[in-house]
Formats: sequence, C-alpha cells, structure tokens
Amino acid sequence: MIRDQTPRAGRGSSNTAPNSETFRAVALSRLFWFAVAVSTLTALYAALTARGLVYDGSLYLLAIAATRTFHIVETARSSVQVFQQLPAVLGARLGIQNLWILGKLFSLGMAGWPVALTAACWLALPREEKSWIVGPMFNLVFAVPAASFIGISEGIIASCLLWLAVLLVMFRLARPFGAFAALAAVVACALAHEAAVLCLLLIGWSAAAQFSKLRGFPRLAAALVTIVSVAGACYMARWILFPRSSIERADFLASILGGFLGSPRTPNVPVLASLAAAISIATAIVWRRKGLGTAIIGGTAILSCGIVFAAAPDALVSPGRFFAARGLPVALTTLLTGLFVILQRLGTTPAPFITRPAIYVVVTLAVSQALMQVSATNIWRDYTHDLRLLVATRQGVISHKQALEALDGDESRFRREMLQTWSVQPLSILLAPGGRVRAIVEPAETERWVPYHTTEPRKLPRMPQLDWSQFPGLVAR
Repeated sequence: MIRDQTPRAGRGSSNTAPNSETFRAVALSRLFWFAVAVSTLTALYAALTARGLVYDGSLYLLAIAATRTFHIVETARSSVQVFQQLPAVLGARLGIQNLWILGKLFSLGMAGWPVALTAACWLALPREEKSWIVGPMFNLVFAVPAASFIGISEGIIASCLLWLAVLLVMFRLARPFGAFAALAAVVACALAHEAAVLCLLLIGWSAAAQFSKLRGFPRLAAALVTIVSVAGACYMARWILFPRSSIERADFLASILGGFLGSPRTPNVPVLASLAAAISIATAIVWRRKGLGTAIIGGTAILSCGIVFAAAPDALVSPGRFFAARGLPVALTTLLTGLFVILQRLGTTPAPFITRPAIYVVVTLAVSQALMQVSATNIWRDYTHDLRLLVATRQGVISHKQALEALDGDESRFRREMLQTWSVQPLSILLAPGGRVRAIVEPAETERWVPYHTTEPRKLPRMPQLDWSQFPGLVAR
C-alpha cells in the first residue's frame, strides 16, 4: 500500500512555516510599510506644530524668510541643509509671508524627508532583494526617533541619504538608470555630514568591487561613484580634523561614546526603548527556542518606555538629550552598512534574521516610538502656545526670570531648558502675532552667545514679515 506523500497544509507545511520565504516576504513588506505609515503620521503632526523650530530652527527660518533663499551654515552638510530648507524656501519664493506657515514648511522638510527617503529605499531594491530593507527600516525606527527633537538635525537626513546610496550601489549599479541614480545619491552623500566618512568609504569599496563585471555607462558610473565616495570621505575628514567649531567635534564624540543615553535622572527614553528592542531581537536570534518569550519580555519593556515617557513628559522630554543622540543615525547606518557588505560578500542576505519574534519587537518599538514622538510634539505645541500669548501681552524685553515665572509654574524640565537657551530669543520674535513684535524673551544670563541685542537695533532681523514699530525704543524701518 502506497501512502500519499504530498505535504498537507497546516502546521509544519512549507506554506505556513513561520520562517518560510513567503512568510518573510509578506511579513517584511507589511512591517516596513507599517513603520513608514506610523512615521509619516508623527512627522505630519510635528510639521503641523512647526516642531522644527526648536533650538536653532527658529534662527534658520528667520534667515530664510529675510533672504528667501537657503541659509547654509555647515558647509560639510550643505546637501542635507538644502533638503531641510527646500519647502520653506519654495514657500517664501511663492510669496508666503506668514512666518508660522513657513515654520510648518520648514518642519515638513526636516520631518518629512527621512520618511520619504526611507520609502524610496524600497523602490531602489529589486523584487528578489527586498530583505535588505531591514537596514533603512531599523534606522527609521531605532535611531531617527532618538535624535528627532533638536531642530537642525542633519544626521537624520544624512543617514537616510546614505541608505539610499548604499542600496542603489549594491543592487542597481548594473543598469544605466540605476547607475545614474546611484551616482546622484552618492554626490549628495559626499556633502551630507562629516560623520559619514566611513560609510562613504564602504560605498566606494562596494562600487569598486563591481567595476570589472560592468560594461558601458554602468562601468563608468562605478568608477565615478568610487572616486566621489573617496573624495567625499577625504573632504569630510578635513572637517573632522579642522571643524568649524571644536566644541561641536567634542560634543559629537561625547555623544557617540555614550552621551546619547542621557543621564540617570533624565535618560533618553527613545534610545533605551531601541536598546531593549535590539537586545530582544539579538537574544531571539541566538536562542530561537526562547524567541517568543524574549519578544514578550522585550515588548513589555519597550511599551513601558513609551508609557512612562507619555505619562511624565515634563520630566523626560529634554531636547538636550535628543541633541546628544544626533550622531546615532549615521553611526548605526555605518555599522549596518559594514554588515551588509560582509553579508553580500558571503553570498547571503538578512532574510534569516526576519523571524516572528523580531517582527513583534519591531512593531512594538514603532508604536512606542510614535507614542513618545506625539508626547514630545504635544509639549512643544503647548509651550509655543503659551510663549505666543506671553509676547502678545507684554511689551519690551522679557527677562529670563520673568519668562520662567510666567511659563514654568509647574517646573517643567522641558520649559526650563528651552527658556534658558539663546533659542528662545529668535523663537519669541517669530511668534509675534501678525509679525508685530512687541516683546522679546531673553535667555539666561549664563548663555555665552545670543543672536540679537536690543541695544543694537540695526542687527535685529529686518524683513517684510516683521513690524518693529510697537517695540519700545526702536524705530520701525
């Protein structure tokens, strides 16, 4: 008697095995677009509340509104700053006069491009190579939220640009259109961020390794990508050795060496959530039999981070902690790019690491990070609302002490930090109702630098959007 050897649908069959190729492809696609959708919603909320004006964002916007062109401060990050400022510059040139609306456009550039560039990475990958999307997705979910509340955070967009260039060079260099796109992306990366120096070398090495296999324009493009990558790395090394500000270099190194974690009293909770997720995924991969239990424990810890952060935002929302993590996206991108290059050389893919426990953990992290981002945006929205009322009802210079008494009755760490720094000064000007500046909030006396001095009226920002006629002691221009 011959028994039927045909596999039946059900547990253990190839059609339903948790780690089958079909499962991985479908699950990864859904996971990626879920992460993109959640990030899109939080980015739109940040843009609608003009969250990009935090810290030096307001100073950048005043310069853009005054000149109606790009305000490039960091030469080594010029391509990223063009991306950031493009919506606001277009709005200004189209005749938008309202500074708050321009601030929303400015924030859209900072919050929107990381999502758009990450989504473009999916299109950059061939159908059979979609498992490599885990790199850009991990950057979007693990690293970007930890550094997204500091105003001008060039490293976020730089990391997303690097991912697009990495994938185009790895998988699209053999076709003319893909080769052209790869070259364009690498040129942008060569002027994106000085921390990208090692990643640029990895991109150049990947292109050089393909040179002998290519013909025609793709071969020329591979050579150009290699040259541009190496030249860009050398250019970035120059800015590391001779930075515009030595303080910036020291702060960046401190952040990479652990400063991104924050302090015991005020930790960077989004980073802690990402670390819990990374540990959970690594443990589930090593001990596969305990993967589900590890995912449950890790998911609980990750959700706890989001709930605690949302429950006590006044104590935990600290732009200074986000600022300390600004190097994290590029650092993670460089590390994963190195791993990707090794995997490709070994002839394997990230597909084996896409397991059910890993998917559960990433979904939980995406939800938790979104909760924390919304909480941070809420506290920013309330702060700008109260600051706008303050400058609308007072006249003249508002001292730091007066601002604290009026706006920080609950002793919020976030408000105390925001009111202490020089950034409160340009933000208070920008928030003047209808552009009629009646009052300016001064930072703490301990600030070593402030952008404007009321004793020097000629150095105050002058533009059609601002009316200084109601400010005491000044003559309107």
